[in-house]
Amino acid sequence: MNVRRASATATIAGITVVALLAFAGFGQAQPTLSERQLDNLVAYTRLLSLVRFFHPSDAVAAADWSKVAVAGVSRVRDAADPAELASRLEEVFRPLAPTLRVRPRGERPETPPELRPPASDSRIVAWRHFGGDFGADRKVFTSERIDDQTPPGFGTMAQAVLPGPLKGKRIRLRAWVKAEMMGDGRVQLGLRVDRAGGQVGFFDNMADRPLRTTPWKLVEIEGDVAPDAERILVMVVVTGGGMVRLDEVSLAATDGRGRQVLLNPGFDDGQPGAPPPGWLFPYESIRAGYALTLRRVDQCRAGACHGASADYIAMSAPLVSVCRTGSCAEISSTSIATPTFVRPDQVRQEDLGGGVTAWLPVALYADRQGTLPRSPSPAFPGIDVAVDTADTRMAAAALAWGILQNLHPELKREDPAWLQALRSVLTAAAVSDPEEFSRIARTLLVPLHDSRASFFRRDNSARPLALPLTWEWLEGQLVVTGVAQDVAGGVKDIRVGDVVEALDGKSAEEALAAVEARTSAGTPEGRRWMALQETLWGPADSRVALRLKTGAEVVLARTVAPGARPAGTPLPKVSEPRPGVVYVDLSRVGDEELESLSPRLTAAKGLIFDLRGGTEVSTVLLSHLIDHTAASSNWQVPVVMEPDFREVKWLTTVWTIEPKAPRYKGKVAFLTDGRADGYAETLLGMIEAYRLGERVGARSGGSNGSFNWSDLPGGWRLMWSGQRVLKHDESPLQGVGVAPTHPAARTLHGVAAGRDEIVERAVAVVGG
Repeated sequence: MNVRRASATATIAGITVVALLAFAGFGQAQPTLSERQLDNLVAYTRLLSLVRFFHPSDAVAAADWSKVAVAGVSRVRDAADPAELASRLEEVFRPLAPTLRVRPRGERPETPPELRPPASDSRIVAWRHFGGDFGADRKVFTSERIDDQTPPGFGTMAQAVLPGPLKGKRIRLRAWVKAEMMGDGRVQLGLRVDRAGGQVGFFDNMADRPLRTTPWKLVEIEGDVAPDAERILVMVVVTGGGMVRLDEVSLAATDGRGRQVLLNPGFDDGQPGAPPPGWLFPYESIRAGYALTLRRVDQCRAGACHGASADYIAMSAPLVSVCRTGSCAEISSTSIATPTFVRPDQVRQEDLGGGVTAWLPVALYADRQGTLPRSPSPAFPGIDVAVDTADTRMAAAALAWGILQNLHPELKREDPAWLQALRSVLTAAAVSDPEEFSRIARTLLVPLHDSRASFFRRDNSARPLALPLTWEWLEGQLVVTGVAQDVAGGVKDIRVGDVVEALDGKSAEEALAAVEARTSAGTPEGRRWMALQETLWGPADSRVALRLKTGAEVVLARTVAPGARPAGTPLPKVSEPRPGVVYVDLSRVGDEELESLSPRLTAAKGLIFDLRGGTEVSTVLLSHLIDHTAASSNWQVPVVMEPDFREVKWLTTVWTIEPKAPRYKGKVAFLTDGRADGYAETLLGMIEAYRLGERVGARSGGSNGSFNWSDLPGGWRLMWSGQRVLKHDESPLQGVGVAPTHPAARTLHGVAAGRDEIVERAVAVVGG
């Protein structure tokens, strides 16, 4: 984050950004990079990511990007003017992208002849990134080169059943189908019998008679079930663009005996907007651009139906699924299933800063041997990306900025602080030691507003420990809320309720502001809590001098492991603050213990579940609170084919949970504050959407989504949230969080008296 002018109005917890960065120690080192050098490195950073993510040559796909980044830093940094910068940038990237052109701003190069169609048969190749593949071993995040001759994708809905009494019989699969297909789009009903030893018995997938466009129609398949059959598979496959709706699927013996009942055959069960229970829809179908969802409208054939659709990108709007009566479900797709390819000669013009402009092809022609023109990926001998140097730090900063610029799902790319943050971190890389660089590099993450984002040395084996305390910011003061027992080092001199005025000679407010300046978080509440936690943590046995409001001076050592931290509330992890009202701290209770409490929770007239410290309890808790299928929020991976998030698509997934006995029938309250983010907000999103309980406390952290990460030169690692999460009404979660239905806060007086007023407020809510 940059140091803003004196007129800046942005604040964090009431402190100006200028002041925050001063508290953080930012700018204390004398810069060794001139403005010209910074301009050169910013332009290099920009082009580095453009070539890496959008130029689809074989050389780019095979490149070692850590080596590319390190090699280019020293070559580009000292260019004297835009003309020399343009020449050096071309020199660095020409082996990877021979058709790239870089010119001083205002000059326009001729289109390279290699970008015109070749005489022989060819295909057009381009990159497509599902959040980006950096070796993080997450199947939701991938990068792939695709071409315009790839067959259209397909979506498969299936259900497998045991043959049971159908063994040795002739069976009939029957379904009502309505299809509206486009172009070569088609629908196929399928029936397969799997026999012992991996043999396939009867199989018919309507390959010779696919459905194209038809009004409601009864479709049937008949086949024999072998005596040694082990499984019967029912499936529906949708290929290409269009839509199909299904209703009243049945599987039975043709003689009328031995009916095998499918789960949810009429699609009457389930939650609208989520996949219908009982039916499998593999992730590969979602990746292909299809989504399986249950709809409830007034036009399904007989109470409910199931639909599958796909739309081509050429369509002006997606087809609308219209069921016949009651309810329906659909498989729908967007242009992810049928991407658009630009011609290679439609070159992207990108202003890099530093007085230069790049002309970059984002598509290339390719033949059977690979992309054209051919260019082997450079080897960069002698480049050691493992050592920590100024060059590897600058390369790490450049790669990190490029990843986030082009792939982060929530970044506001027009934020002036974002580009300025890059200049600040590049400066720090040139002059700082690794520890200081790590602190300043985190300011690059602040504009993300992503509590999942971090930048650290992955080879740091020293496990941090914490002070033997917990504390909160209450009534404008830093207040001790918990003290570890039986820990040596001055803890006996601190009591719950003490006010800490200073840490290592710096006021508590200044100390927190310094940490907040380098903290990425979704909401101010989340940022404050993250700063409170970070001030407790540090290298093992490192010491902090605390000055208390009582005048006492106490020096504490960081000696406490995560599991030994004291609780921030005076209540035991399971307690009964009022007869009939059960309190459970979900940060200290796991699934097994929660299930053991089931009889007690079932009998309670009031239940309080504390999410203020996060939790690892699974969604089994919510299963005891619902009486029907419940869906998660919308999890969305960005699908990127253009720089700077232009024309981004979204791959959406949802998952569901089912009711579980016994059902907890008492009135429920969940405690929440800025500490609740990530998975805790996954639970809170469902709690909010389905009104599974009151929410007492403060707003949650406002940041969620699965991690993605990338290793960087010099031993650094970048982590960030690779997904955005939308609430059930499709409004954003990030920066908003989940608000309480009953706002409440602790007080200094209450803490000193051993009370937790937030729990007390919840008791009043659920206990009457």
